[in-house]
Amino acid sequence: MKFLLFCLLYTLFLFPNFAQERVFGEIKNTANEPLVGATVQVLGKTSGTVSQLDGIFDISSILVSDRLVFSYIGYISDTLSPVFGDKMEVILSEKEGDLNTFTIRGRTESVVEDAPFLSVLITEAELQKAACCNLSESFETNASVDVSITDAVTGTKMLQMMGLDGRYVLISREGIPAIRGLNSRLGLTFVPGTWIQSIDVGKGAGSVINGYESMSGQINVELFKPESMDKWYLNAYLNSFGRLELNANRQIPISEKWSSSVLFHASQQFLEMDVNKDGFMDMPKTRQVNFLNRWKYEGDRLMAQVGVNVFSSQSAGGQLGFGFADNLSTSSLFGYRMDTRKAEVFGKLGMIYPAKPTQSWGLQYTASYQDFTGGAGRKLYSGKERTLYANFIYQNVLGNSFHQYKTGTSFLLDNFEESLNSNMPGSLDTAFVRTEKVPGVFAEYNYIPNENLTVVAGARADFHNLFGTYFTPRIHARWVFVPNLTLRGSVGKGYRTPNALMENSMIWVSARKIIYQSELAPEVSWNSGLSLAGNWLVKDKPFSLVADYFYTRFLSQLVYDQDISSDLLVIKNLDGESYAKSFQIEASYAFSERLNAKAAYKNYQNRMTTNGILQQVPFQSRDRFFFNLGYATKYEKWKVDMTVNWVGQQRLPDTSLSPEEFQLNGYSPSFFLVNGQISRGFRWGNVYIGGENLLDFRQKDPIVDPQNPFGSNFDASMTWGPVAGRMIYAGFRMKINK
Repeated sequence: MKFLLFCLLYTLFLFPNFAQERVFGEIKNTANEPLVGATVQVLGKTSGTVSQLDGIFDISSILVSDRLVFSYIGYISDTLSPVFGDKMEVILSEKEGDLNTFTIRGRTESVVEDAPFLSVLITEAELQKAACCNLSESFETNASVDVSITDAVTGTKMLQMMGLDGRYVLISREGIPAIRGLNSRLGLTFVPGTWIQSIDVGKGAGSVINGYESMSGQINVELFKPESMDKWYLNAYLNSFGRLELNANRQIPISEKWSSSVLFHASQQFLEMDVNKDGFMDMPKTRQVNFLNRWKYEGDRLMAQVGVNVFSSQSAGGQLGFGFADNLSTSSLFGYRMDTRKAEVFGKLGMIYPAKPTQSWGLQYTASYQDFTGGAGRKLYSGKERTLYANFIYQNVLGNSFHQYKTGTSFLLDNFEESLNSNMPGSLDTAFVRTEKVPGVFAEYNYIPNENLTVVAGARADFHNLFGTYFTPRIHARWVFVPNLTLRGSVGKGYRTPNALMENSMIWVSARKIIYQSELAPEVSWNSGLSLAGNWLVKDKPFSLVADYFYTRFLSQLVYDQDISSDLLVIKNLDGESYAKSFQIEASYAFSERLNAKAAYKNYQNRMTTNGILQQVPFQSRDRFFFNLGYATKYEKWKVDMTVNWVGQQRLPDTSLSPEEFQLNGYSPSFFLVNGQISRGFRWGNVYIGGENLLDFRQKDPIVDPQNPFGSNFDASMTWGPVAGRMIYAGFRMKINK
């Protein structure tokens, strides 16, 4: 508590308080009926939102020079200048020939129509179709992002996009890079789902403004804003695995220009589950406390915000009976422990010029400290990360609004201290100690002659103290070449520094001997892609179709080679080819005003050179199918949602040199995962009950030789499917605005 109080007081007194320019209003049709799920998009940008149940929309970070595009299926889009301080009243007219009497249930997920690259906006309503306890569980009803378990001990969830590991995706919080470095795996569980207002999923290399680390895509998370959130938002959740969560969001109105909010989360997994009777917990016991407070200021010209986020998390897993207080070095049990603490200060500062409405500047910043202590078995790990990031952006036009540009400079400081199997206090393996200092400059040009064409070209140069100069060119284009049909294309380069110890749990939970054959080097890739998105009326009901193809080629990559021998894990730089080809086609249709369905097929050809052979990456299926069905009664009093995922065969690492009883098949079987939820709405919120993995599918024997965890054949990293079985959950969400 003293630590939380110190961070709060430090933030309030030593940093300028802050808020962004905000626009809010209501979207209706000509009959004065609210349009639910209408899209609000900033012209030429990826930021946007969707109107809620009463047609109300709220969007921040809007400049005087911005133009807002309002669109809805079956209606004529309208482009308007933002109105600040007063409520906007937006009236959309129906297109001629459309069915005037048909109103669909509000869209909770949609392609951002005016974004220059393929971007899908996931709203709060879409997130509430599932339990969505944290960010790693927020994509269960989304086809573009896949989620899997990394191993059978730590319970860590991993994101995948376009067939590539989630570490190649830049995950930001309101435009500031957030889940990266040592936090790139575990950090997904440190963003509570009840804090999230919306998620923007962008495919392909992102804007150069956000840095050079977006190699395959960008996921931007928008948290609830102090000026627009509910006064109180309370949530409680309990599942059959013994996971209990309590969440409370509080809006603190101060004055016309000042606002504040507090977001709180506490959770605990208290049961030891061993459904497959192998003597190991199917998932670790956990406990977490997470707190975020921010203040916003909105003046006539100056806009600012500052926030502080602190949390503490503990995990204890492995063999049954291993607890939070047990010592890995002396326990007779094979255990897993990870204790994590983080403190962060973040903020934004911006200035607009009423006399020059096209001109503005903004500053984003964050400073954080995080430490990790734990390990698995006899492998002890200690890690510390200190990060300082600042990004200054200046925006203006060249002559007129057809030609817009942004330019600026950034600075990134990362200090890493890691040790593995270090028994002496303070002793560090110098191979895992480094400080990265990366100043950079960037410029981006936007050509927007009309609502049907957008071209964005940008480049940045970053000067890395360890690896030299990074030059990152990127280009995006959008063209509505016929009504209701949009073609997008992108190409760009990306860089990132890998973190071998924290990004791959196979290091922790396997008897494999670790061999490092290469010195640390940056990963480098080129990504290019095309997408086609359309919206039509079929039998007077809205139908949408999106098809995309992306190709990622790695020039440099850190390879974790499990194919050389089942006794070894060889970590080395790429020697050969590595690429990923991704194709996805997704369709959605409103069968009636209350019944909506969407389906997607995905094909991933993700090939990498391991053991001298160019082959499919392990634990990555080539074929996947996704289906979601949603039904709501009148006024959404009852809502039912069901999601089905089919996962095709996955190649497994070569185990032909293992003893015969420990040899695995070359491929996993395909399997289905079915999730569902039923919710009952009330004036104050809703009550929900649901289940995951309803067919109770489990991988048979997910751990190799679990009876001898300290033996030479033990391996808990050969996980290709669910370890735990069927899970049932229940909870409530309450909103108070009086």
